[in-house]
Amino acid sequence: MSSVKGQRGRVSTEDVVAAAVEIADREGVDALTIRAVAAACGLSPMGIYRHVRDKDELLDRVVDAVAMAIGDVDATGTWRDKLIALFRDCRRVLLDHPGVASLSVSRPTPVAGVARFYDRVLEALGEGGFDGIEAVKALDTLLMFVFGSVLWQIPRAETERERLIRVVVADPDRTSHLIQQAGELARRDPEEYFEHGLETILMGLEARWPKNGRSRSSSR
Repeated sequence: MSSVKGQRGRVSTEDVVAAAVEIADREGVDALTIRAVAAACGLSPMGIYRHVRDKDELLDRVVDAVAMAIGDVDATGTWRDKLIALFRDCRRVLLDHPGVASLSVSRPTPVAGVARFYDRVLEALGEGGFDGIEAVKALDTLLMFVFGSVLWQIPRAETERERLIRVVVADPDRTSHLIQQAGELARRDPEEYFEHGLETILMGLEARWPKNGRSRSSSR
């Protein structure tokens, strides 16, 4: 276990947040306590409160520290190109920080890093003709997909997929459709499936809300 232990006066707020991010990623969100962060920083639990007001602020700072790295890409091209670049980068960062990915879903995250990423996504959607509630719905659809993709991928190693296939084969009468797809289920590539899902969502959004900002259903 690494730490930022040193002289008490030399531990910065950035050190405290970095230690908290590391704990969340290594041991999970449940292990992220004030006491654990204090131990990693060589401080007493009360010493942490010189850097953050309470645990809620600590959790906000943890999410913000990671979120600031999301979307820091040169997203150019069409609105679709920009969204693909932004959400690929979002997925990359969240996979690097699985504990923070879980934390972001389990509680509201009203922090600057999240706001910055949302703004870039809404800007790209605006270029595609999405505005108002249409833009917000598109944003939420993409967010739910990327978080679902990340949280689905994190715990699923190849051995876990093999276990599913064994369960399927053991009960063929009730899982005939799964048996037909057993080979594909066993060798799913998360990267490939993410790209397929993202492209499918973007195609659907484009079909539902054309460039003129009116849905096809409303123009009939």
